[in-house]
Amino acid sequence: MSGPHVYSAVMDVTRGATDLSDEVRIRVVQAQEAERSRLAQEVHDGPAQALTNAIFQVEYIERVLDDDPVLARNELRFLRELLRRELGDVRSFISRFRPRVLDQLGLEGSIREAAENMAALTGAAIETELAPPRRPLTDAEQIVVFRVVQETLQNVRKHAAAHHVVISARQAPDAWELEVRDDGRGFDPAAMATRQGRNFGLQFMRERAELIGARFEVRSGAEGGTLVTLAIPMGEESR
Repeated sequence: MSGPHVYSAVMDVTRGATDLSDEVRIRVVQAQEAERSRLAQEVHDGPAQALTNAIFQVEYIERVLDDDPVLARNELRFLRELLRRELGDVRSFISRFRPRVLDQLGLEGSIREAAENMAALTGAAIETELAPPRRPLTDAEQIVVFRVVQETLQNVRKHAAAHHVVISARQAPDAWELEVRDDGRGFDPAAMATRQGRNFGLQFMRERAELIGARFEVRSGAEGGTLVTLAIPMGEESR
C-alpha cells in the first residue's frame, strides 16, 4: 500500500481522531453549560430566596419595633437563626467549587469530610465504607467521584429527608463501583428526566460520568430509598 492510498488512509484516521476530539470538546462545553444552568437555578432557589425572605423579615421588624418591642425581639431571634442556617447552606454550596480538598485530604478523606459536614447539617447518620480501586484513579476520575458524592448528598438533604445514608465503594471484576444509598423518600427517575428545570443534579452527574467513560445509574421508587451508582472501568481482573 503506497502513494495516494496511504495518504487516504492517514487522512481517514486523522479525520476520525479530529471528529472524536471535536465530539469530546462539544460534550465538555455542554456539560459546563448544564452545570452553569444548574448552579444558577440553585443560587436563585437558595441564597437569593433566603436574602429576599430576610429583607421582608427586616421590614416587618421595622414596622412593629415601636409598638411591640417584645415581638420585634422575637422576630430578630428568628431572623438570626434563619441567617445562621442559610450561612451553613451557602458554605456547603461554596465548597463544591473547591476541589483543592482532594489535594489536602485525598479522595477518601474528602468523601469522609463531605459526609461529616452533611451529617452535621441534616442530623442523618452517614456511614462510609470505601474499598480502594485496583489502580489509582486519575485526577479527572477523582474529581467526578467527589462531585457525584457531593451532589448526591445535596439531593438527600434537599429532597429525601433520609435518616440513614451509606457511601460505599468496592472493586468489582471490571470496575470500581461507588454507591450512595439512602432510606429517604423515593422518586421516579424516568418522570424526573422529563421535568425541565428540576433535574439539574441528575443531569450534572450523568454528564460528568460520561466524560470519563463511567456508568451512572439511579434507582429509586415511590416505596422509598434511592441508590446512586457510579462505576469506573478498571479492566477485568487478571487471573
